[in-house]
Amino acid sequence: MGNIIAIAFITSVCVFIFSFIHERRKAQKTVTDSSNKNRYGIKTDSNMEENKGTRDLFLETLTKIGCQYEIGEGEEGDINFGYQGEYFQVMATNSSRYIHIYDTHWAHVELYDIDEAARLKKAINESNLVNTVISAYTVDEAGSNVFVHCRSIILFIPEIPDLEDYLRLELNEYFRAHDTIKMEMAKQREQENGRK
Repeated sequence: MGNIIAIAFITSVCVFIFSFIHERRKAQKTVTDSSNKNRYGIKTDSNMEENKGTRDLFLETLTKIGCQYEIGEGEEGDINFGYQGEYFQVMATNSSRYIHIYDTHWAHVELYDIDEAARLKKAINESNLVNTVISAYTVDEAGSNVFVHCRSIILFIPEIPDLEDYLRLELNEYFRAHDTIKMEMAKQREQENGRK
């Protein structure tokens, strides 16, 4: 009878220990699952985020959308690539979750063509009011030109669904900014000709 009591006691201790271990593992899995969700509730793979930085993710996405690229000198050199006939430059590091996209010198007017330079400044202001991509100009006095540039800073993380379309959408915004500036300048010319 003593042996039966000892076996029953050992069995209940084992059941208790296994139940405790099972509940503990279940609780750890719940914590792990919830920690793999970002603040928007999107499930993420923490290993992927740790292993793939923003720069690496961006280069992979460029390849997926069919863009060939060149990397400037240095460990974090600028990334240069072409998209639909336009050349872009990107600053991206694995330590930041944002990328900086530049489209420089895509248009110019003569510095001493005062009317055209004034139209350009107004057109850039108009473009900045209606587009997400920011436009600016620089003056090259030595070459007697006013150059137009565009820039944007965007979040680039693995949690964004369909990164390829996201990047295409952002790059297409540059063409929208170009069109806005060109149309605004043409509109100003027409208004001036109408006054004459």
